[in-house]
Amino acid sequence: MRLRLKGINSVRKRLASGQEVVYWYAWKSGPCLRGEPGSPEFIASYNEAVGQKITPPTGLLLSVLQGYQASENFRQLAKSTRKSYIALIRRIEAKFGSFPLSAFRFD
Repeated sequence: MRLRLKGINSVRKRLASGQEVVYWYAWKSGPCLRGEPGSPEFIASYNEAVGQKITPPTGLLLSVLQGYQASENFRQLAKSTRKSYIALIRRIEAKFGSFPLSAFRFD
């Protein structure tokens, strides 16, 4: 049985010994996956990574940014617009993702 796992990213690296290895990630800049592709360990680590990605922390700016990307309004944007927004959102997440929402004033 063949499984199709969405977003898998592979990176080839040459070690100091000259040996070439392939590292597998759940998505670009995502967590590294354990095991060989197709193995139960690989599928379990993929499911674990996806499970952690789906659950955004509450009370942080990160939860608002991820909520917007999951919204219907975001999905209705043109593909090129979504792509450019995602690049900007990633930069905001990196710098301000852990900013608490309680620090904002909503008057």
